[in-house]
Amino acid sequence: MKKIIVSVTNDLSTDQRVQKVCNTLKNNNFEIYLIGRQLPSSLNLNLPYKTFRFKLLFNKGFLFYAEYNIRLFFKLLFLKKEILLANDLDTLLPNFLISKIFNKKLVYDSHELYTEVPELLDRPFIKNIWLTIEKWIFPKLKNVYTVNKSIAKYYNKLYNIDLKVIRNFPNKQVLIKTKKTPFKFEHKNLLIYQGAINKGRGLELIIETMQFLKSTELIIVTFAIILEFAATFTLPSIMQPGPINTFSPIVPSALVLNILPLYA
Repeated sequence: MKKIIVSVTNDLSTDQRVQKVCNTLKNNNFEIYLIGRQLPSSLNLNLPYKTFRFKLLFNKGFLFYAEYNIRLFFKLLFLKKEILLANDLDTLLPNFLISKIFNKKLVYDSHELYTEVPELLDRPFIKNIWLTIEKWIFPKLKNVYTVNKSIAKYYNKLYNIDLKVIRNFPNKQVLIKTKKTPFKFEHKNLLIYQGAINKGRGLELIIETMQFLKSTELIIVTFAIILEFAATFTLPSIMQPGPINTFSPIVPSALVLNILPLYA
């Protein structure tokens, strides 16, 4: 059974996409070792494969990425490995170096245009650092996949690399609708936002629009708040709910999966 070491900078307890990848690989007779990070708000893990979570001194900005990448490099250095799977550009450098040192197969999951994410648009210096890493490593990669054809075509044109497409679809689950509700609401019409709170998802516009929607309540169900985003986002107004805004803190994925059918 071949061992795949999967690395990601996210909180493992809330990253369902990476969990789906690992479950699929495990079901295809690979041994999985998943590496991520642990936050104070992280939930307990109950996954069918081995995991490891870094407890970092820094959880945002340059120092976070520097600490994570250095610690990931030394973690990979002393682990038994056959295949390395790097999720996103922020884990690619240590995986690439280890793959070259030990002559191991490297697979890169580039599920977004990392250097074009909203968090980097107003930070040209940081963006150029990631672009430098991408331009150095990406043309040398042989096994890369992404979530759609448009990203695949973009990188193919930029680096002449053949990317495979693996769609990010949710797992099919049978949910039983009950009358219980995790929220108390006063209005007839509900808008439900489900997902992480970060830039580029239109949540700011939704909140600004709520003042024009009568008898409507906005419910925000989130796994995590991107720390860099919190400084520019009106989080205090969400965390102290007004008459039409309700905020739910981090909740287990099993609960989130049962929220939407309640309001269907």
